[in-house]
Amino acid sequence: MQLNADSADRTLGQVLRDTAAARPDDPALLGDSRQLTWAELDAEVDRVAALLLSIGVAKGDVVGFMITKRPEVVTGFLACARVGALYAPVNFKLHPDHLRDQFRTADIQCVFTETQFDELLRGLLPGITDPRRVVYVGERGRHGETHYDQQASMAPGAAVEVSPDDPCYLNYTSGTTGRPKGAITTHRNINVQGLTAFDGAVGEGLGFTGDDVFLGMFSVFAHPHELFHRSILCGGPFVIMDSLSPRVIAQTIERFGVTWMMAVPSFYEMLLDHVDGRVDLSSLRILESGGAFVSADTLRRMEDKFGAAFMPVWGSTETTGVAVAMRPDRPRRPGTTGRPVSGYELRVVDSQGRDVAVGEPGEMLVRGPSVVTGYLNNAEETAELFRDGWYHTRDLVQWTEDGFLQFVGRRSEMLKIGGIRVYPLEIERVVKDHPQVRDVVVVRAEERIRGEVARCVVELYPGEELTRKQLQRYCRDRLAVYKVPRIIEFWSEIPKLPNGKIDKKATLAVPVDAARDERT
Repeated sequence: MQLNADSADRTLGQVLRDTAAARPDDPALLGDSRQLTWAELDAEVDRVAALLLSIGVAKGDVVGFMITKRPEVVTGFLACARVGALYAPVNFKLHPDHLRDQFRTADIQCVFTETQFDELLRGLLPGITDPRRVVYVGERGRHGETHYDQQASMAPGAAVEVSPDDPCYLNYTSGTTGRPKGAITTHRNINVQGLTAFDGAVGEGLGFTGDDVFLGMFSVFAHPHELFHRSILCGGPFVIMDSLSPRVIAQTIERFGVTWMMAVPSFYEMLLDHVDGRVDLSSLRILESGGAFVSADTLRRMEDKFGAAFMPVWGSTETTGVAVAMRPDRPRRPGTTGRPVSGYELRVVDSQGRDVAVGEPGEMLVRGPSVVTGYLNNAEETAELFRDGWYHTRDLVQWTEDGFLQFVGRRSEMLKIGGIRVYPLEIERVVKDHPQVRDVVVVRAEERIRGEVARCVVELYPGEELTRKQLQRYCRDRLAVYKVPRIIEFWSEIPKLPNGKIDKKATLAVPVDAARDERT
């Protein structure tokens, strides 16, 4: 299919319609429970759109989706887009107070849900005045009057006039720095971001093609558009699988011939145990990795083990996806995240907003047609982070001489040790390079005499033995003395967020214990 910048001048509903017309019988959605061709997907989206209209959902309404990763995530998303409603993923793992806050601030008066969430739903029902607008997927529940299967008997409804610049989605942040914020995302934001994956569409992309079979491993409430938004543009199939079991995912890769994966580095580490001939993973060609720093050693090891190209990327809720990448078929600088993706402009600035010199750390600013314009009902943070057309990421980075971006850390996580600035990521990079360390996170801690110090929480590979003194000696050979972590704790597992990123808030919530050692 021909893809160019003009492809962004369509709504998601139009994109699906065009793809279904061009490739009606080609596989679109692949999964355990259901598999759909593009024509079947388009027809079901039409019926779900008619169901939404029949229960009173109108253009501009926000529809919550408190469901697991299943085909209805995709059909529901695209049906909302087709009637001009906004899809709002609901993180059912959040505290009920946060869920009530989300329903209130987004004015969610229709929700798709499953019976397993009935207890959570009960506390949210006061905001939903019409019981028809509680739509159950799977088994029938006790709180609503509508079931997803009713779509099977629906005739397509009247067309709703929708523009590419209409909002279609509230893309929620992970909530690592407070309550999740809903980024107001348009059809154009999503389509332009999808086009950046393809060479020639808006410049040099990531190398995605219509022959790729895509599997996204992020959680269903962390950027769910990324499960399908590239595939829908080119007509290649995408896989929906609700599992984080490396064994199940390895079998899924073999079954569907997955060629392109998107996951966090820690998941690939777990999947390595299955690269031993028991399951055929030879279809993989690209391992896209976001959400965490990837060292040069990790990159080499992954490529050697998988026989596929490893591609570190950086993206955010506010950029609607990947804005920085290190393509494996272009010149690379291992240890960095890569170069700006076509369609995005980047600056690195100091606290006064002035561009910094090469090699100097500064805050990364991003702009482009995929960058959203702000958060729903959050004027304060919108004004703070979206200024003069630029999104202020709060991420500290530095340029290399050959134009690569190297991450330094989050501005809010910087430590002041003995009055000297220290970035946790620098320490994490060194510790992560130790061959016995599986994962690491560095956070701040306080000592009565020294004040702020680095607290290093380490997860070793099973069966490995490493003492604090040995690790500190290793760090001392590679870091300035004041950067060597004073506190080292060995945990059996470092807590993760549903999207696979390390949960620093949960780590900080555990009291400091320099003697903590869970290896026994």
